[in-house]
Order: sequence, then structure tokens, then C-alpha cells
Amino acid sequence: MSNNSNPNPYRQQDERRRSPDLDDLASSVVNFGVDIGSTVLSSIADALNAVGDSLNGNAPAADNGFVRYRRRLDSRLSNHYGGWMTMGVLGWICFGCFAVAALVMAVLLGVAPGDPALQQGVPVFQVLAPIFSAVTLGFGVMGWQGCHIANYFGRLRRYLRTARDYTVPVRALARDAMIRPEQVEKDLRKAVAEGHYPNACLDRAGETLYLDDTLFHPAQEPVSADAPDHAQNAPVSDREAFRREGAAFLDYLRDCRGALGPEADSELAEMDKTCAAVMGFVFNHPEQLPRLRRFREYYLPTTRKLLDTARGLNGPQTGKAGEIRRDITGILHTLNTAYARLYDTLLQDVSMDVSTEIDTLEAMLSQDGLTHNFESDFGSAGQKGSTKR
Repeated sequence: MSNNSNPNPYRQQDERRRSPDLDDLASSVVNFGVDIGSTVLSSIADALNAVGDSLNGNAPAADNGFVRYRRRLDSRLSNHYGGWMTMGVLGWICFGCFAVAALVMAVLLGVAPGDPALQQGVPVFQVLAPIFSAVTLGFGVMGWQGCHIANYFGRLRRYLRTARDYTVPVRALARDAMIRPEQVEKDLRKAVAEGHYPNACLDRAGETLYLDDTLFHPAQEPVSADAPDHAQNAPVSDREAFRREGAAFLDYLRDCRGALGPEADSELAEMDKTCAAVMGFVFNHPEQLPRLRRFREYYLPTTRKLLDTARGLNGPQTGKAGEIRRDITGILHTLNTAYARLYDTLLQDVSMDVSTEIDTLEAMLSQDGLTHNFESDFGSAGQKGSTKR
């Protein structure tokens, strides 16, 4: 009788121990909800700042072409920002929900063996706990990726709102946006390479952003001190600058041969041939130079940087060094394919022009009574001439 009337002291102690655990779990859930709320409020504040910038004195009073351009580009970037931020917020919300579910399953799985009422659910808990954990991880990656990319587009919008003209010093942009210059330069290079700032470019030193690449004029190469004064002061045309850049790059490719292995040598030889064809064609057709802006300003320097990295691995050939070299050799094949497509694209316009000229010439020949049949065009006249002679 005494055993039935007195509660089990071990069970009371277990319940007292379990109560603080549940309190800690509830506190963790509340803190996680606060973090999500702060992320959402931060995105809302950024959107309100964008609206405020368009309504007050942050924009120039004159509704000039740059203001319209900036407004259109900001609207496009805001679409990217909103989409990725929505993905991030949804990811974190689902992460929180499934994290709570996974924790509950883990807690139930831990206490079920000591609780007869929960013992029958152990197989279910064993299945659901890892499933909820995996789904939680997936939504966590989704939330992080969405917010990370949304923050990138948010910074691009901030840079754009601080710009006052198509030409902007990167240092001034970093100061006005209150972001580290290294981060600003990294974001701008990515925006230019991936087309998030269309028709924009950075100078080689990464010091100036040109939102309109037609305003960018590459710096002239230094002239030897032994050259005549008129040669030092003579301006270098864009066509000549491109010729010099191309010649220097081809010489560099040839210098790399023999240093990276036979497989890389074959890719370098193919790149030498393709790039020489591209550069020769564009040098003879300088009107095509604007189409090679990204080829000149990003692809060639990046290719050279990768080759510099591979050539710099002159120490012990560890597994990591070999892996880096294999990766660089693999991207050389991808670049060769891309450069060949670029050459074909450049030839398309010429092919169309040639076809048009041929059609026009054939039409004029036909109109003048001349065809490709020599006997019908000139046979009678030739016979008369021979008879007369």
C-alpha cells in the first residue's frame, strides 16, 4: 500500500530535470525567432532606404540621363534582391520549424525508453529524427545562400545609389557606402563579369568604375626613354593598344609551354592559335573592338593569372599542387572552347556581309545581262571577233 500511495522519487527527480531542459528549448526557439525577425526587418529597412533615396535629396535634382539609367538599373537589381531575400527568409523560417521538429524528435527519442507511454513511438522517432535533421540542414543552406546573395545585390544597389555619374572612383564609392574598399572592388569585379552592371567596366588597377564602358580609355603603355620625344608623346590608338596587348599575351602563352606538362601544352598551343585568329581578325576589323571588351579586360587577365598560379607551384609536387594544376588545365580546355565560339561569333557578321555582297553582285550581273555562263554572255561576241580577224 505504501508503495502505491507514495510517488516514485526517481520519477519526480527525472521530471524536475526535464523541466529546465524544456525551458532551455523554448528559450532557444524564441532566440532563433528573434534572429529571423531581425533579418526580415533588416531587409525591410533596406527597401525603405531605397524608396527614401528615390524621393529625397540623395538623388540629383536634374532628371538627366544618368538618373534614369540609375533608376532602371536599381529596379532590376531590386528584383534580384527581393527574390533572393525571399528565398533566404523562407529558408530560415523553414529551418527554424524543422529544427524545432528535429529537436522534439531527438528529445522524445531520448526520453521514450524510460516512459512506457512513449515506448511504442520509438521506431517512428528513429525515422523522423534523421529526416527532420537532413531537411533542417537543407533549409539552412537555402537560407544562408539566399541571404548571402541578397546581401550582394543589396551592396550593388548601395553602390549605385551613391554614384553621381557614370565614372566613379572606387575609393569614393567605398567611403560613401561605408564598406571596405577590398569588398567593394570584389563586388564590382563580380558585377562586371556576370553582367549585373551591364556595359560597365573597371580599369586594370581596380580604381575607377565606368558604368558606361565607352567612357573607358585604356592607359597607354609606357614608351622607352630612348625613344624620340615625338614617339613618347604620340597617342596610341585603341587598335594599336589591342595589338600590343594581344602580342604580349601570345608571347606569354608561348613562354608557358613546357612548364605545365604535355596536356597543358596542347591546350596552350590551341589557345595560341585561336587567340591569334581572334586578335588578327579584330585588328583588321577595328569596328569589332567594342565586342571584345570583356575578352580584353577580364578573360585574358584571368587566364594569365591562372597560368601564373600554375607556374608558381615549383615546390614539392604534393597532392594539392597536382590537383590545382589539373584544375587549371581543365579550365584551359573550357576557355579554348569559349574562345573558338567567340571567333565564330565575330565571323557571323562578316559572313552576312559577304553573303549580301554576293547577292548584290549576282543581281547586278543579271540586270546587266551577264551571267555565270561564259558562252552565253561572250560566245557570240567572241565568234564575231574571231571571224572579223
